[in-house]
Amino acid sequence: MSLCAPAKVNLRLEVLGKRANGYHELRTWIYPISLGDELHIKRLASSKIVLSCFHSELPLGEENLAYRAATLFLKETGLSVGVKIEITKRIPVAAGLGGGSSDAAAVLKGMNVLLGAKVSQKELMEMGERIGADVPFFILGKGAMMGGRGERLLQPLPPLELWMVLVNPGRPLYTQKVYQKVKEGLTKNRRDNKILMFPQDLEKMGNFLCNDLEAVALELMPVIEVIKKRLCEVGAIAALMTGSGPTVFGLFPGQQEANRAAKEMKMEEGWISFVAHTTSDL
Repeated sequence: MSLCAPAKVNLRLEVLGKRANGYHELRTWIYPISLGDELHIKRLASSKIVLSCFHSELPLGEENLAYRAATLFLKETGLSVGVKIEITKRIPVAAGLGGGSSDAAAVLKGMNVLLGAKVSQKELMEMGERIGADVPFFILGKGAMMGGRGERLLQPLPPLELWMVLVNPGRPLYTQKVYQKVKEGLTKNRRDNKILMFPQDLEKMGNFLCNDLEAVALELMPVIEVIKKRLCEVGAIAALMTGSGPTVFGLFPGQQEANRAAKEMKMEEGWISFVAHTTSDL
């Protein structure tokens, strides 16, 4: 079985506060995009989980979210089978694009079909929450406003096609490191804010875009601001860091404009770019 595990972009990410357990309370408007990893899942006669990944930096055991997803799925369903999972990475690692969480979600959905387990989407999302905050979103597979740590569905968002250029500086920025630097009171008034009306007009989207983690990430990786400026110089209507960074996306009126901008943008050594668009109902 072959599956696509899409990346995501956060069009808006608000940090509402910090819980007693140390996790931050979030509210985020998030869409899957056309950039994605490729997964192949095969049933094995043995009860082993065999994971291979065409990316030397990734762990292949319990530290890998895809491996953890397979282990949890077999435990929860009580199935005595094994699976072989091959991942071809196209999403940069530790990039704010949700690659690991998306791989885990794809494994849960794929094994459910492959093994005929008939687990409901709700149950899959509950499993996903135990693996990682973004996993339930990827199981949902379409635009959504998410809350909690990012695992709780607040409301679905309308189908929307936004073309973008994504630029990653070629260096990882780990989520935990960013959240450790989030200062108490950074967004102290967020909890009282009303939920903004979600714009479906591209021209209004620029005012809607916001990421409360961006200022913190900039302290760790100032090149994020350089990338934002260069995207705007080649015509982006707006540019924003996604997730905990360091990837930045710039929005464009259409595919032609995005392709042109990707060619014209001045890139530094190590930077990588992608042209992509938002998707829904994966």
